[in-house]
Amino acid sequence: MKSDSLKMIPLSCGQCCPGSRNDVHVNSHLIRKGVVLISLIIVAFVQVMNVPVRSASIDPVIMSQGQNNLSVTQSPIALSAVFDESLLNSPRVASIRAQLGIAKAARAQALVMPNPSFFVLEDSAQLAHQLGASVSIEPPWKLIFRLLAAKSQVKQADLEIAGSLWRFRGLVRRAYLDIVMANETMTMFGDLKRLAMDFKTVAQKRFAAGDVAALDARRAELAAMQAEADYRQSTTRSLQAKQKLMVIMGRGYNETIEVLRLPSLSLRGSTHELLPDFSQTLQTPSSLVGEALGKRLDIKIVEQKLVVNAENLRVAQANRYPNPVLNTGSSYSGNPPRPSVPTRGFYIAVSQELPILNRNQGEIARLKALNMQLLMELGSTRNEVTEQVLTAYQQLVAARDRIELFQTQILPVSAEVARMARRAYEFGQNDITSALMAQQENVQVSALYLEAVRSYQQSLTDLEQAVGRPL
Repeated sequence: MKSDSLKMIPLSCGQCCPGSRNDVHVNSHLIRKGVVLISLIIVAFVQVMNVPVRSASIDPVIMSQGQNNLSVTQSPIALSAVFDESLLNSPRVASIRAQLGIAKAARAQALVMPNPSFFVLEDSAQLAHQLGASVSIEPPWKLIFRLLAAKSQVKQADLEIAGSLWRFRGLVRRAYLDIVMANETMTMFGDLKRLAMDFKTVAQKRFAAGDVAALDARRAELAAMQAEADYRQSTTRSLQAKQKLMVIMGRGYNETIEVLRLPSLSLRGSTHELLPDFSQTLQTPSSLVGEALGKRLDIKIVEQKLVVNAENLRVAQANRYPNPVLNTGSSYSGNPPRPSVPTRGFYIAVSQELPILNRNQGEIARLKALNMQLLMELGSTRNEVTEQVLTAYQQLVAARDRIELFQTQILPVSAEVARMARRAYEFGQNDITSALMAQQENVQVSALYLEAVRSYQQSLTDLEQAVGRPL
């Protein structure tokens, strides 16, 4: 019946209504003009109001939520970017690099030659006087030996600067980790604060309904106050860690910085620079020890000290033989008694100190003893490097396994127990003491997880410092 009624509706067409085609044409023309006019008005309004036409999903400006005013949130900075900025702007790095100029001064010192001396003689008895100069003639090999020793000293200073910068990198990494841990702790205590406030609200409602005693309400209120105190303390520690990193990086301590957050358990498969990648296996301890013995800057510095000492010993052995001294000048003699004919001329004399009593034996003996000490220090440094690599490796393995155990088993079970205890108290199936203890145990488990992450990062930093390269 409905289809029949639709067929009975008259249609406007050119056959049954001759004037309807012109009306439709006029109406469509007016509609197009109206659409164009409305579009122009909208475009003008958008330009006047300066409304961005980009989609919010691709807008690079991320606006903060929960605020009436518009403010741009600061994007988190990665650890690699912190390394780069610290190496460029930190005054500590500038002080370390300035040591190279001090070492390069050894080249200028190596080019120093003995000063000439001026000689004047007046003899009234002989009516004679002499005027000349004394020049110490240094063999060229002494200059060459000093230049080679200065070159070795500059190379040693370069290695020491690299070692200082490498240790500075470990300092920056630890400061960055302190911020991450402080932020995660602050978030943890913030969640505990909200849970405590929820418990307080539920306890007050149940107390008002006569389900629980006043003691439960007071306990919930006390737990909320303790959570508030812990949250404030964690906020202060987070600020302290941020200010410390700002000072190290060379920024103003009043500036703000945001670091990367640890991923949640639901994103466990994602990679994070502060968490271990369980899809990759660790290197063997023997390979790491061999790599450390070949790349560790501390070992290279001691080896370079041996080279510098050998160069200084060669200079000291060359200085056993004193430089000859050339004396030359003009001479005049009155040839008394008068009257007489005076004579004029020049003189040349060569003096040579005999290396009999002083053969620079003290400096040579010191440098030989220093060479023996450096050889012992080289063996000691290799021994320490081996011990540091093995200790850091075992600590890293233990922390890595502990993190995996927390992520796969402990944290999910702890969160589920806390949730069940909270729901049981809300429905009156449990007392507030058990519920609060479950929440506190969940916080303790989260704190132990953060401590495991901190231990992993500290072990990784120690292992990087021990091996001598980023891992």
